[in-house]
Amino acid sequence: MTKVRVWDLPTRVFHWTFATACIVAWITGDDARYTDIHLYSGYLAAALVLFRLVWGVVGGRYARFRQFIVGPRLIIEHLRHVTDHHYNHGAGHNPAGAVAVVIMLSLVLALSVTGMIVLGGEEHFGPLNGMFTIEQGDAVHTWHAWLAWAWLGIVVLHLSAVMVMGLLQRESLIFAMITGNKEGGLAEAEPRNSTRTGRILFVLIAIYSAVWFYPYLLATKDKPYLPFVDTSLVQSQEWHDNCDSCHVPYHPSLLPAHSWQRLFDEEMHHFGEGLFLDIETMVILRDYAVKNSAEHSNREVSWRILKSLGPNEHPNRITETPYWIEVHKKIDEERFNTYPVYGKADCGACHRDADSGGFMNGGMFIPN
Repeated sequence: MTKVRVWDLPTRVFHWTFATACIVAWITGDDARYTDIHLYSGYLAAALVLFRLVWGVVGGRYARFRQFIVGPRLIIEHLRHVTDHHYNHGAGHNPAGAVAVVIMLSLVLALSVTGMIVLGGEEHFGPLNGMFTIEQGDAVHTWHAWLAWAWLGIVVLHLSAVMVMGLLQRESLIFAMITGNKEGGLAEAEPRNSTRTGRILFVLIAIYSAVWFYPYLLATKDKPYLPFVDTSLVQSQEWHDNCDSCHVPYHPSLLPAHSWQRLFDEEMHHFGEGLFLDIETMVILRDYAVKNSAEHSNREVSWRILKSLGPNEHPNRITETPYWIEVHKKIDEERFNTYPVYGKADCGACHRDADSGGFMNGGMFIPN
């Protein structure tokens, strides 16, 4: 027995970039501020799965699926001899490890598909944009979350098994995946390292990462990079000119039509002040607000605001909607009144696209 090459370079590059991408996707999955990074890691993981499927057919000896995917009989036999130091479990993936590999690849592939459905349905972005409704995207979002938890469970089992097998075999399996070398007979050595393919894979990953994050390098404080921009919102110069003088010109899609109608009907009691607008301007603004209210919007935030309201609930303030309260409940009351935030109505302090009414994921920045 001696140290022999088992894992070729492409397999090792795949293994560690795939693991990193999945971990980053998990960490960024629950915070809308990091949706762009979540997508970056999700797309990378999906592309790596596709590469692994190809490499599992044309790759090195121990990378090929036919070498380590076996039937139930050999899996059971492996588990029966797991503590036997004299039993040869093979230089590559053992039968139990092969099961974990197949499950993890399948779960990440399912996560990629469901993630693109969520992105297309809820956010109207990505390759499946326009193919699913917000309701469908929201339903698949639940499946996406459960698949993520299933993936985490498999990862925990896999890491536990790697640690146990490493102790039983008196060899670090993690270190072996870094160097590519394991203890074995000369006949078990991988005949080729596929260095060129491994380097090409690494360069492609680096290029993809550079292209994805390059816009962030060009961003400035006054002109931050917004990875998602909603171009479907109907804008009105009259609306901006008349509302912007006092507060953020909240887009009509953030409240139901009845709320806007009441606000204009009670123009002399507009949050303690009168609007004092001429009739023609009032008609233009009212018409714009009603036609572009939450009921007429295909945006996720509009849909969630309406969904959170009862049939007879028509609040005057966006901050009074149950959805707004739910998504902001983790923010301390004090922060809403700490410079540079001027109260709960100061949406622009945290939402960089508040002026356009976008309120898209990735456009949020909580100051201080």
